Amino acid sequence: MRHAIFMALLATGLAATTTVQTAPAAVPAVSLDAQAQALEDVNAIRKLQRAYGAYVEKGYWSEAADLFATDATLERGGETVTGKAHILEYLVRQGGGHPGPGLPYGQYNRTLELQPVVQVAADGITAHARWHELTTTAQYKISAAWSLGTYENTYIKDGGVWKIKAQHYYGAFKAPYADGWAKAATPAVYAPFQYDAAHSPATASSPEALRLALLRSRDDIQNLQAAYGYYVEQGLWSKAADLFSASARYEYGQQGVYVGRKHIAAALGLLVPGGVRPGVLNEYLVLQPVIDVAPDDRTAKARWRSDYFLTRDGKSWFGEGTYENTYINEHGEWKLQSLHFYPTTLFDYSLGWAQGSVPMEGPSTQLPPDLPTTEVFQSFPQVYVVPYHYRNPVTDAHPAAEPGPSGDAALDALRRRIMRLEDQAAVERLQRVYGYYVDKLQWVQVANLFAPDATLEIGGRGVFVGKPHILAYLEGLDSGPKPGLLMNHEQLEGIVDVAADGHTAHSRWAAFIMAGQKPDANWGDATYENTYVKHNGVWQFKHLHAPFTSYSAVTEGWAKAANPNTRPDSWDPPPDLPPSVVYLSYPNYYVTPYHFANPVTGRPMPPPDPAAGGMEMPGSRAGH
Repeated sequence: MRHAIFMALLATGLAATTTVQTAPAAVPAVSLDAQAQALEDVNAIRKLQRAYGAYVEKGYWSEAADLFATDATLERGGETVTGKAHILEYLVRQGGGHPGPGLPYGQYNRTLELQPVVQVAADGITAHARWHELTTTAQYKISAAWSLGTYENTYIKDGGVWKIKAQHYYGAFKAPYADGWAKAATPAVYAPFQYDAAHSPATASSPEALRLALLRSRDDIQNLQAAYGYYVEQGLWSKAADLFSASARYEYGQQGVYVGRKHIAAALGLLVPGGVRPGVLNEYLVLQPVIDVAPDDRTAKARWRSDYFLTRDGKSWFGEGTYENTYINEHGEWKLQSLHFYPTTLFDYSLGWAQGSVPMEGPSTQLPPDLPTTEVFQSFPQVYVVPYHYRNPVTDAHPAAEPGPSGDAALDALRRRIMRLEDQAAVERLQRVYGYYVDKLQWVQVANLFAPDATLEIGGRGVFVGKPHILAYLEGLDSGPKPGLLMNHEQLEGIVDVAADGHTAHSRWAAFIMAGQKPDANWGDATYENTYVKHNGVWQFKHLHAPFTSYSAVTEGWAKAANPNTRPDSWDPPPDLPPSVVYLSYPNYYVTPYHFANPVTGRPMPPPDPAAGGMEMPGSRAGH
């Protein structure tokens, strides 16, 4: 991975001192440029794969195919397709035969690219990445399904542009909505995986080197935690435990605290009595990171979300929960120092969370913990707000100032690149924090993420202008967290683009939603296209726009029935402005306009073809 680059940097003296100095000339600019490029490459690969998911789910088959190299391969379900033209044919066929762009009326194809472990080779022109792909599909009034699998992909930088070189999908399950994954016809297939820990310098000899080290550590921690999830799903308890420090702690719900790798490996085995085996799923997805690395690059904290798909005793189970973890940088290699998982809900899939959430287990008598649980709480239908390791990223922010001119053009260019990387990380963090606050209906905290003159538009209720009106709208949704009400609002698959001047940014996000209370529990999803502004060094929401794709009752699923889009006249207080676009949600078809051009071709997204069969309201904006 980056090991060879880091060793070369060590030789130049980058990590030769434990004191951060102010003289930037201590490190050759080319070395820091290489580090900045490696970070930019990782971001480009994440954007590339997430764009693939964003195109496939809307029937933009040509745009998805153009993300592949000319001689690329696609391997799925025992079938291997070679060459971009044949990949396009395959995508169209798998999508139902409609050439697009666009999907026919009643077709639903939500496709999420999640949990990346991205590793760029030392040559800077090849890379590997592992992803989970979660899909929810349907043909209205006919069928609906879940599916989950893993990609092992390779990428190549061709002419300075990253492309997919080989895509290999390993299916975990594909299951009808009504039956759940315990009866899935497709057996779980696990892709070979060996996590390659990055060895990052723990110290830096200039302000620029330290800033890059902190950014690199954030990426390393993302890879580390994602690798933990991949090992756990396969029942590789010892490999998962090896990601912890020797003195680490592991705490799951109310089961107590286990200390040290040996006990952690044994405690992980309690997740699946008898071990992972054919017919037993243990899929713990690791999602929505909010990562904060200490200024000295020695320790870090992170909040994560997990959706988990389990089979136990012939039944399908679905769960969701939150991690609050700490990490330690040991000789340049990040390790888990403590993992604390707080289950929100675990329920028999056939019943849904409003009917059948089960209480957490207590300490094991078979393998007693080393220490008692550190926090006593109850999972759903009770409510527990997992303590945040961070404060509000707007009201309690530490402003980031743009660097002034130094008189050295190369150094100034490097500083701008670093600042844009930091800006992207800050925008991603802001959006993910928003989701965690929405989960617990913490409306004041949510509203404080917005600029004073910001706008908010969710579904079809119209546009709310200014922070006071945004807060009034939010408080109309419900009044704070309360027993029996679930409001998970996951922020996934972010595609963030920061303007060259660093003053504004755009992003696209997928929202996966579990909302409501007995008897009105619903699955939902929306697509955000947001803009942000940096004011006095702090990123804030400028325009939040989240059109709904689908909202369906848990009891019926997204094939049998779908809730209509919300309307302005259905809300009090009324909006300040009418909806910016009038559209019909599923089973009709609408494409939230993409803010970004195709990452490979640079071509803006075309509007969907009406001949594809999608139904849209007159005047709707379906693309650029």
